Amino acid sequence: MHAHIFLLLALCGGSLALVCHQVKGNLKQIDAGNGQVIGVDENGIIFTRFEGQWLNIPGKLAHVTVGPAGIWGVDDDHAIYRMQGGSWALLDGLLKQIDAGGNGFVSGANMVDDIFCVQRDAAISAAAYDSPVYNHLDGKLKYYSCGPQGCWGVNSVNDIFFRTEVTPNGCLGKSWVQIDGKLSMIEVGTDGSVYGVNHDGKLFRRDGISPSSLTGTQWTYLRMNGQTLKHVTTDQGQLWLLTQDNRILHCK
Repeated sequence: MHAHIFLLLALCGGSLALVCHQVKGNLKQIDAGNGQVIGVDENGIIFTRFEGQWLNIPGKLAHVTVGPAGIWGVDDDHAIYRMQGGSWALLDGLLKQIDAGGNGFVSGANMVDDIFCVQRDAAISAAAYDSPVYNHLDGKLKYYSCGPQGCWGVNSVNDIFFRTEVTPNGCLGKSWVQIDGKLSMIEVGTDGSVYGVNHDGKLFRRDGISPSSLTGTQWTYLRMNGQTLKHVTTDQGQLWLLTQDNRILHCK
């Protein structure tokens, strides 16, 4: 892998262009939040980004997340873990996908696409001796991600949904609103920005999100010069992308 390969990410309908470069390493899943980046490779080995290098975190997981609620993950058996004092604490519950976004709460989906969230205070205080209460939300989603202005998800046929009336301190919300478009995965940044990847590996950004328009106005396709993607995450104005063959791209 060549870390010096540069790619131009062009935004349709606008003048902004981001320069992306390929980062040394291979990951199957990645997540960014609170100024940190964490990911897992095909063997379940966990890595975090520190001073331009990938450092190994002991343990093996299938999906990891980092955000205001800390560092969380799930293993191949869907068991849930939270990083506590430098080691993984096993918590109650089972999830296949987990997200530590929002304003300190945790959300995710289980093996049959049931949706759950942990309220802010319970998520922050969760430990091996005091597993949190997982609140079951109505509906079915395969991927669920939260930010400061709401939560977004996609279901098994790639329909996109927004959870209404999620508050900074409460993850339950009220109802689902279907959003136009199709995505296979979606991520909400800690700044409220929303990005997703569709079935064809194309990257999209939701534009027009504001306090008066929480669901935004349109999807903008971000051309990646032929790169076929499978995962996106964002934090502090930076994008981290994974290609279908597990290469890592970083865009500032």
